[in-house]
Amino acid sequence: MEQIFLQAGQAVQGVRHEYGRLVRLAGSMLRIGAIGFGGGNALIPVIEAEVVQRGRLVSKRDYEEDVIAACITPGALPVEIAAGIGQRIGGFPGMLLAASMMALPGALLTVLILSVLTGEQGAAISGIRYVSVGLGAFIISLLVAYVLKSLAAAEQAGGEIFRAMCLVMAAVFLLSSEKNLYALLGLPIAPIFNLSVLSVLGLAFFLISFLGSGFSRGRGVTAGLVTVLYLLSGSHMELFASPFLEHLAIFLMAVLGLRGLLHSFRTGGEKIDSRKFWAETLREIVIWLFFVAMLSMPALMLVPDSLTYLGQGFLSSLLSFGGGDAYLTIADGIFVQGGTTEAADFYGQLVPVANALPGSILCKILTGIGYLAGLRWSGIMGGFLLALAGFAVSVAASGLIFGLAARLLRTFHDVPVFRQISLWVRPIISGLLLNVALSMLRTNLAAGSSLSLSSGLVLLFTLVLAAICLYAIHYRRSSLALPMALAAGSGLVLALI
Repeated sequence: MEQIFLQAGQAVQGVRHEYGRLVRLAGSMLRIGAIGFGGGNALIPVIEAEVVQRGRLVSKRDYEEDVIAACITPGALPVEIAAGIGQRIGGFPGMLLAASMMALPGALLTVLILSVLTGEQGAAISGIRYVSVGLGAFIISLLVAYVLKSLAAAEQAGGEIFRAMCLVMAAVFLLSSEKNLYALLGLPIAPIFNLSVLSVLGLAFFLISFLGSGFSRGRGVTAGLVTVLYLLSGSHMELFASPFLEHLAIFLMAVLGLRGLLHSFRTGGEKIDSRKFWAETLREIVIWLFFVAMLSMPALMLVPDSLTYLGQGFLSSLLSFGGGDAYLTIADGIFVQGGTTEAADFYGQLVPVANALPGSILCKILTGIGYLAGLRWSGIMGGFLLALAGFAVSVAASGLIFGLAARLLRTFHDVPVFRQISLWVRPIISGLLLNVALSMLRTNLAAGSSLSLSSGLVLLFTLVLAAICLYAIHYRRSSLALPMALAAGSGLVLALI
């Protein structure tokens, strides 16, 4: 009898421990979602600080695995990373909980603000923009802190690897940041390369997959020639630009990369239970579809054309490579030109509100479109119901496609190519984040301009506040709450001035 009570007590303790981890997970995702200004890549260091360093919910290696999978798949990147972390901690329930909590603050605030905007909407949006200027400086400090940590980690790997990683970081930054650099410097120069995030990642993964399974002089020369062909043929230099050669380069990259990947799999020699792999994948897909069905059922029963909107939402999410700005273009083509929402509502209300709030642009825009469409079709109740359906689609579509990529990485983690990806992901991401920091600076300047503030004042304000936050985060090792509160408060002070 005593043994039975002992086992029961241990079982209860185990349940309480797992429940406590899920509660901590939900709280962490909510906090990140509430402070996640900048979205997308900008949240990579924020999530790492919360779940790896502060909360110790997952290991650094596991986190970087999820970042890799999120970067190579379409969808809302923060939601995808959250889904991966949640699945590691609490299985499928943890996956649903973490992804939903990450997307909830921004999506909920978007709908609430849209629902209360009246004749005073200009004042309401202006107040949010003042705060967002301060929080933009805070996000810049987080991005730079991540880069500094990456440099410190690379330095420990040895001189030769450190120099190579610095070179990779600089190359990624220069290839992706031309447009932002020229705009900030006031130079009327068309970018030569100006590669998208997807293009940079595609090039990086080609080089890693082709060279990662075994380097030789011949392979190095081939990779160099294909890379130069890709960069020059897709550039804006008339002498070299050629759509045909660009497509040829992409084809060669795909073939050679796939060849290197297959060679790496043979070298790794891993064997998997394919039946188990596909059974778990199918189960995950069914869970996501059930999640959408449950949250969308009220809208499907009460709001006309809900099913069409859900299909459009899934399609737009699966096409959303390239981050928030790219998704706006996709949403315009599918929802505005398709007649789901009016252009005046989309650009006059939804886009300004979504850009001024934290969280993933995809989740905020898709949820907001649901509200505007439902409001027009069935009144305010229809707006809230269709917004809930849009929220479910934005989360599920991101989690669904991410799940397959993440499962592949977890299953074949000992394959040489995947080990190389784990080695080089931080310098690649760091180079992209430096460009995101420039984008945040431009966003602050644009917000200042819309508030009739001088560019010089906003630039000085942003740089000084970012430096103060960076000192607190990186050198004083303070919690994120203090510099974030300082940044938000400084934005309000700027409004008073």
